[in-house]
Amino acid sequence: MQNLSLEKIEKILYKVNKPSRYIGNEPGSANKNWDSARVRVALAFPDLYEIGISNMGLRILYDRINNHADRNFLADRVYAPGADFKEQLINNKIPLYGVESFRPLRDFDVIAFSLQYELSYPTLLSMLELGGIPHKRGKRGQNFPLVIAGGPGAYNPLPMEDFVDAFIFGDGESAIIEILDNLDDLSGIEGIYMPGHYKSGKIKKRIDNINNRSYPVNFPVPFSSSVHDRAVIEIRRGCTRMCRFCQPCFVNFPVRERSRENIIRLVEEALENTGYEEYSLLSLSSNDYKGIESLVAQLNDRHAPGGASVSLPSQRADNFSLELAEMVQAVRKSTITLAVEAGSRRLRNVVNKNLTEEQVINAVTAVYKAGWRSVKLYFMIGLPTETFEDLDAIYELLKKIKAGAGNIKITCSVSIFVPKPFTPFQWCAQEKPDVIYEKTRYLKQKTKSLKGVKVNVHDVFLCQLEAVFSRGDGKLSALIEAAHKKGSYLDAWKEHFNKQLWIEAAESCGVDLEEYSTRAFGLDEELPWDMLDV
Repeated sequence: MQNLSLEKIEKILYKVNKPSRYIGNEPGSANKNWDSARVRVALAFPDLYEIGISNMGLRILYDRINNHADRNFLADRVYAPGADFKEQLINNKIPLYGVESFRPLRDFDVIAFSLQYELSYPTLLSMLELGGIPHKRGKRGQNFPLVIAGGPGAYNPLPMEDFVDAFIFGDGESAIIEILDNLDDLSGIEGIYMPGHYKSGKIKKRIDNINNRSYPVNFPVPFSSSVHDRAVIEIRRGCTRMCRFCQPCFVNFPVRERSRENIIRLVEEALENTGYEEYSLLSLSSNDYKGIESLVAQLNDRHAPGGASVSLPSQRADNFSLELAEMVQAVRKSTITLAVEAGSRRLRNVVNKNLTEEQVINAVTAVYKAGWRSVKLYFMIGLPTETFEDLDAIYELLKKIKAGAGNIKITCSVSIFVPKPFTPFQWCAQEKPDVIYEKTRYLKQKTKSLKGVKVNVHDVFLCQLEAVFSRGDGKLSALIEAAHKKGSYLDAWKEHFNKQLWIEAAESCGVDLEEYSTRAFGLDEELPWDMLDV
């Protein structure tokens, strides 16, 4: 076991941006005794601290492990260091460490990664190496930690199977405890895919009960800002809306709701423990929670007088409630967000987003008349069967909205369709980049004349890479490793992303990015993720 020099770490902290990312000891952190622990886990997030500290999944696992009846379990945390801190670690020969224990990653029994975003995969490799752990699974022996991973990326584990020992498939709350209890043999644990040991058959996903009190209400609160500076209470897991592009909808069945009594109690405790002045009621479709209006009204009665505000994810226009919107904005007024997805009724029907034009217009007009002066609309381009007429329909819809709510500012966030495993569109191709570029230019030019409308389109090449990895096979491990060796790191951030690096990495290992992203699977064809069963 290697003890790090805290004096050496302190010296480099003076040389980097946001040193509070790397020192732990935040209010609410567990700081468990290293020597008395039987099993030690580093919960690892392959992105910056500000993103990882807000991740709900890691909060839940951190709470489950540290508060388990077996007090011999220890969960620490590690995040991808900023480029400046990474450089200082390398130059000063300091291994990446858990922020609470200050122990190198190599000293832990388990490194548990959250796979939230495909372009974070090379960063995961960097974190292992910085922690003194070989990034290739085949080069790690008994003296190295078990490397496991869960999250959305686990629904197609093949691109990462050269680097991860075991994937958690489905809900991780109870699975992580079973893993810690059975480190020597994971083969009998439901929901675990082990690349080196899988032979045949279907692997059933884990399904946990969420209506319980075992939920994080006392968790690390950062000294600096994070992407979500609020307490978060998960009120519902799963969704019955069945939008055909939406992976979370299809992989999180069955729909499970937390009881009103539990939600009220958890909100109370979370606000008291953390000092936050905002709490979010988390769900894929919060206004589908039974009795959401009366729940929010009851929470407002308790907490609004003290200055604590509630927030919800975007509302659905076909179930839009102005009463609910006004209650949510009772303390602090923010932007209303509506997910429209497609401009034409025809295309919305194709993706099973069964909204009428009138429902969208009426929802925006209602909030405008109630005093809101800005709204955000989500659209998607490149959807299966989309034509330029569907893009024209986006323009026409925006024009009609402006006619009814003239001064309202509209921000259109336009994402690019990425086919995902376990959705009805998993067999569909992503459109060729040239076509997507043409469509984005067309839409921006078309909407240019609309005053007070801003259109933001996601990066086309980034979305192509997402499509490559979301439905890719085991051959992509070579691409991830090649990108890592060429310097790919923190690619979710514009200032770090290097398109040419990825092009060269793909050429070096013979991967045709367009072939992967635009491939349409046959309905009877074997899919890379067919060993998993949602």
